[in-house]
Amino acid sequence: MRVKRLRIAIVTPQEGLRLQDWQALLIDRLRSDGRFEITGQIIGGDNRHDPSGTFLTRFVKIAESMMAAHRILPYDTQSAEDYLGSLPYTQDRAELALALGPVSLTEYQLAQLTLGEWSLTYGGMADPFNAVMVSGATCAPRVEVNILTRSYEDPTLRLWRQTSYNRKPGAVLTGAFVAEKSVLFMMHALAGLAQDQSLPDADDLRPAEAQKPEFDSAWTYAGNFASVVAEKIRSERLARSGKARHFWQLGSSTGPISGFHPRHAVALPRSAFVMADPFLFEHEGNRWVFYEAMNADNHNGWIEVARLNGDCLEQPVTALKRPYHLSFPFVFRDGQSIFMMPETQSARRLEVWRATRFPDEWELHATAFEGQYLAESSLFRDNDERWWLLTNLSDHYAFQDHSSELYLFEIDGPGLNKIKPHPDNPVVFGSESARNAGSVIRQGNRLFRPSQNNSHGVYGYGLNIMEIMRLDEHCYEERLVRQFTPDDRPGVSGMHHLSVVGDQIVIDWSGAE
Repeated sequence: MRVKRLRIAIVTPQEGLRLQDWQALLIDRLRSDGRFEITGQIIGGDNRHDPSGTFLTRFVKIAESMMAAHRILPYDTQSAEDYLGSLPYTQDRAELALALGPVSLTEYQLAQLTLGEWSLTYGGMADPFNAVMVSGATCAPRVEVNILTRSYEDPTLRLWRQTSYNRKPGAVLTGAFVAEKSVLFMMHALAGLAQDQSLPDADDLRPAEAQKPEFDSAWTYAGNFASVVAEKIRSERLARSGKARHFWQLGSSTGPISGFHPRHAVALPRSAFVMADPFLFEHEGNRWVFYEAMNADNHNGWIEVARLNGDCLEQPVTALKRPYHLSFPFVFRDGQSIFMMPETQSARRLEVWRATRFPDEWELHATAFEGQYLAESSLFRDNDERWWLLTNLSDHYAFQDHSSELYLFEIDGPGLNKIKPHPDNPVVFGSESARNAGSVIRQGNRLFRPSQNNSHGVYGYGLNIMEIMRLDEHCYEERLVRQFTPDDRPGVSGMHHLSVVGDQIVIDWSGAE
């Protein structure tokens, strides 16, 4: 059955819309997606400009843009601009209007659209740079992205969907990153609208009002930014000399996961500067810990394995080493075979290895997702014995990021011969819970997904336990049941991985020497 396409008009100002990278990317993706039809453009009548900033604000933006230019891959906007310029000025066939520029529709114009108008804001502002500048003065850990709706029946802006993303160093980098991320967020929301062909009720909330970037906030932001840059330069210099300050180490605990608390974990002895992403695996009456190992120079990591004897790791051996970085060594059994699916994103594919002599000899068994960047991937069976793959796929243009979206695929098992994407992908948005932090934990008929809490602008800030409430070929739903942060284990700066086998639990945390 052919699905009706969602008909969309683009709201533009009288003088035309000079497309930013993210706006061109969104238009190009809408054009290439069979679920949507761009029918024309509408000249908006209401102003959506942010409050004007100060001279210092503009100076900081120009200075940062010069510093960050080499780190932002520019997008070719010409094709989207030519396409937009060729569209007729009409709203006769449109059902929905997208306000991507500095103007929005009047109430009269809204009356012609059955689904009203959608727009994006960043922390209450139209320009993500301004949002980051204001929030950066207060060291806010995340930048919120809001999809807002208006209709003729209710012309007041209402919050429709919201997510948030980690900050990067500086307002220019963060603004470009968040703007690119908002394209995927908007496409996901539009896909849901195209499927339902109706707009559910929005939250009865008004978005935050835009704040003017004052002189004081710009000055405070500039000082905070200088401190961040200085610390980053210092950390990179130490890493190059093999004297990195931060490390990851492992801890062990026993008891039911329902009663686990990080302060009860016992630190395991360190055999490498970095020991992270621990996975427990039981084999022939012994419990083994597979983990990422890495030197202080931040060069490629490898996979080590050691037998766990009480609260002590025996002498580790190298399980797998490649000419590219390895981490997240998810180990699992299928029938009589033992497999490992480590993170191999630097090889731009997903790899499954089979043990030929456990635990330190492996052969390549299967590959998939050639040319793509995936992180923290794991397989599991649901209560109906169907195989599923959870992974943090980076769907990006200018920025590679694995902490903001979770993808789900139905598969045929470790051979990865049949891979069917879930129709609601990405099934989780937001840096506070999207990234995997271990393999799925089964308790009876209940399934729990450990996830990372990257919501404080720090990779691996904390841990979540998410319960999978619904999982089928149409829907994925989960809820937060427990959360751990560095406050739960004084002296550490983060924790980002958890593995459970029976009554044995291993965790990792970061600190500073």
